[in-house]
Amino acid sequence: MPNKGNKTAEANQPSKDNLRWSDDMDEVLLNALAEEASKGNRHDGSWTTEAYANVVKTLSIAIGPHITKNHIKNRMKTLKDHFAEAYDLFHHLSGFAWNPVTRKFEAEEEVWQDFIKEKPQAEKWKKMQINHYDTLKKLFGADRTTGKGAATS
Repeated sequence: MPNKGNKTAEANQPSKDNLRWSDDMDEVLLNALAEEASKGNRHDGSWTTEAYANVVKTLSIAIGPHITKNHIKNRMKTLKDHFAEAYDLFHHLSGFAWNPVTRKFEAEEEVWQDFIKEKPQAEKWKKMQINHYDTLKKLFGADRTTGKGAATS
């Protein structure tokens, strides 16, 4: 299989298919997506062609002309997947609160310990920051399924 890019490329010096995103780049992307959502360029959880074109243009100006729609789609998938993991663990969970200053979910130590015993995968979130959680929640929180109204045959 051919190598699709130099995996050691420095930030902002991507190959055609490989791009290393910084926190600042994520912020520009999420702000551009929020702007497109406010313009109505998102329907039923899907971004319009116009939204992608506008976001590519915004990022090309802010980051560089090498940004493509595929870069944006790939990064959105990664950000959405990370957000979904945290959101699904903590959404409506008693004893935990989101702290936008520390960018972490916080709880009393005993609450954490009980939760980690029940869900060991949650341990990493005790120390891990979630950058842009509030923006991600606005953009993707409504996309998360709740299980309410689900029917079985």
